[in-house]
This record gives sequence, structure tokens and C-alpha cells, in this order.
Amino acid sequence: MALKFKSVFTQLQMKIIFGEWPEGYRIPTEMELCDQYGVSRVTIRRALDGLVTQGYISRTRGRGSFVLFKRSVVGLGYPQIIESETEVAPKGIYKLLLKEQVVASQTDKVQFNLSDRPEDSMVWHFKSLHIVDGKPSVLSDFYVAPRFGAQIAALDEMGNESFFEVVSKRSGQRCHFVNGKVAAINPNEEICNQLGIDCKSASLWCRGMCVLDDGTVVGRSTKVFNGLMYEFAVESGGNFNIARV
Repeated sequence: MALKFKSVFTQLQMKIIFGEWPEGYRIPTEMELCDQYGVSRVTIRRALDGLVTQGYISRTRGRGSFVLFKRSVVGLGYPQIIESETEVAPKGIYKLLLKEQVVASQTDKVQFNLSDRPEDSMVWHFKSLHIVDGKPSVLSDFYVAPRFGAQIAALDEMGNESFFEVVSKRSGQRCHFVNGKVAAINPNEEICNQLGIDCKSASLWCRGMCVLDDGTVVGRSTKVFNGLMYEFAVESGGNFNIARV
């Protein structure tokens, strides 16, 4: 029972961490999860209760379970994480691990301002690994609006340009990572293997939106940072910058 509970909990947690289930997403019912994972309702409830305890979801009788974070925000006012690819993030190699099209969630349709046309029914999902000095640095998942995703999908598997730089060049505007939120997580085996870290240590996880100068939403992003290579610097204005240790 304990092993089943931990396995289901980890799989559900990863759907949130990797951005498959965005904030506000209504997750499947207990019975649907039972069928999906082939476990009892008791096991599913334990897994969901664990997600509630760790602040990943909110459960309301009669409405269901929703991805809704209840972690405290620190800083002066409401901080943003500003990741400037040209000023902060170190250069390196970007490896595209996955590119696929997935059905747009209702949250994505609203955030990306998608229409009801068939061409707007799918969004692009990209998973990439930033490698610096031969060491895995950042594991990123991007969910991108159709108008930008097709161009990014044409990229080579390996490159020296970040997601932000690619979008900026193709749009003619700077691409920003804004409304960022940070949390500490205990990474699962998959994340540990990709980042080359010890699963017993915590990692830094952040999520936010990718927007252009004119406010156009490109997509949303979740990132897991190698805690041995990065720290977060808090400036007097309450903003966070990501810096390499």
C-alpha cells in the first residue's frame, strides 16, 4: 500500500511540477484516477491528501480538486522572478528533450487567448535541458501557444540559444519570464537523473509566464534548477534574480 501511494503521489506531483496540470486545472475525479492508475480509492485519497498537505492542490466537496498553490510569498510586495538570458543566465548548450502537441487545457485557452478554431485546440509542449560546462543546469517545460510553437518545433535538438532568445529573434520583441513563483521541492528519480543530483536534496522550482514586450502571452513555463549551481538573489525592490553560484 505504501509503495503504491508513493508511486501515485509522485506521478501526480510531476504532472504539476512539469506543467502538464497548470494552476487552476481541475484534476480528474478519484474514480477516474483509480481507473487510470489501477489502484484503490484509499490509495488515491492518500495521494491527493499528500498533495493538499504540501500545497499543490485544493479540494472542495462538490467541486473537485484543483491545482492551487498555498505557499507563502516572501519579499516586499509581490515579487517576480526576472530571468534575463543576456545578463544573468550563463551561456551553455540547450538540449531539446521532447516536443509534442497536446490538447489545450481550459486554463491555457484563457491565458493564451485562444479561439475556438480547430488550429487553436492544441498547444506545443517542449522539454529542454540547459547544460553549462558539461553539467546539467536547468530542466524546463514550456507550454506554448500555437502561433509560436510551430517555429520552435523546427529547431535542432541541440543549440546555443535559449527559448527566450529564439522567441525574441522570431518576434522582434524581447521575451520575458514574469509573474514567477518559487518553491522548494523534493525531486523524483527522473528529475535527479536528468540534472545529475542527489534525490535526498531539495531543488528550486519556479513557474511563470513568457510574454513579449507588447504583452502577448507566448506560453507558460516551469523550471527545476540544479541547486548546486544556482541561488536566488533578492533585491531591495522585492524582485528576484536567478544567479549562478
